[in-house]
Amino acid sequence: MGKRQEAALETRQKIIGAVQSLLQEKAADSISIEEITAKAGVAKGSFYTYFKRKEDVISVIAMECYNIIRETAFSASGGVYEQLCGYLKDSVKIIKKHTLQIAQNWMKSVSAPLPGEQGGMEKYQFDFDNILEMIKNAVKAGELKEDTPCETITQLIMNSYYGAVVVWCITKGKAELIKNTEDYCNRELKIIIDCYKSGK
Repeated sequence: MGKRQEAALETRQKIIGAVQSLLQEKAADSISIEEITAKAGVAKGSFYTYFKRKEDVISVIAMECYNIIRETAFSASGGVYEQLCGYLKDSVKIIKKHTLQIAQNWMKSVSAPLPGEQGGMEKYQFDFDNILEMIKNAVKAGELKEDTPCETITQLIMNSYYGAVVVWCITKGKAELIKNTEDYCNRELKIIIDCYKSGK
């Protein structure tokens, strides 16, 4: 890596570090680009060299949290039901922590992405792949039946998980995101997994 690349990486990390620090002090929707660049000690124009908007920085930070959630879920004791519940509950806690405005902006970027953007689909694919892997692992381990429709169950879970986030966004936070996710885990998800348990 050349000196120019090292400097670019350092600047990008300064911006990310500044946002992480600011998030400890205030809500994400009250943080400005000016505050970020002042905290990072970089020119305002430098921000736009690496990110289009502050939500992009928060997405990078959030993905680090989601990777930890993934590791925690896959290493959890118990079966696939416990893994899935942990993954879903921890995920919505992170979403709520990063504020309603961030989630609403994410929805906007998915439905109407800017030119050159994937529109948030990388997060959707990340969740889909992780949930599918948990279910397939349970089939391989003999916890779930061999004919378990892994992709179908994954899609049903994704519909409920993302549906809860969408409802939270369109009701401007009036819907109880965490409670609704917990209710789904305790009821519908448990029924789905129990249907395909081996020996039933």
